[in-house]
Amino acid sequence: MPVFFCLAVQVLAQQFLILQKGSNQKSRIKYEVGDEIIYQQKGRDYFVRDRITELHRDFLVLTENILKPEEIAVVDVRNKDERNQTVGNLSSLMLGGGVLLLLAETINGLYHDGKISYSNSGLVISGSLLAGGFILSKFKYKFFKNRGRNKIQIIYLGDE
Repeated sequence: MPVFFCLAVQVLAQQFLILQKGSNQKSRIKYEVGDEIIYQQKGRDYFVRDRITELHRDFLVLTENILKPEEIAVVDVRNKDERNQTVGNLSSLMLGGGVLLLLAETINGLYHDGKISYSNSGLVISGSLLAGGFILSKFKYKFFKNRGRNKIQIIYLGDE
């Protein structure tokens, strides 16, 4: 007995706000309708937190504002850039490794000597891991500045 499937596919317009440095697609940050964006408008010295409600070919509609991409000076990307998750995970691993090594040295000293004692190499390695994790945590991407090779553009595919 043959079975027939009927699929109804509705093609929706794809709309994105893209933050990109040069032609590197790996560092591309994508905002869609409904995403929250924290930006600084040209000529202003403060940041605004707003939500994207609509994207058109030449401008974006926010809940409190309507902007052209050229009017945006800086975008806060601390919570949006996926590379920050990688850097955060690496720094957490290094910090955790340093703490665990210090804990293992403490337990080892208590077990063997009956008192808290540390080896010089254990202190150097755990200190290096803690310092490296702290320094690495400071290398997160914070702001995307709309100048030079950096560009903000609206990708609009579909019907209008």
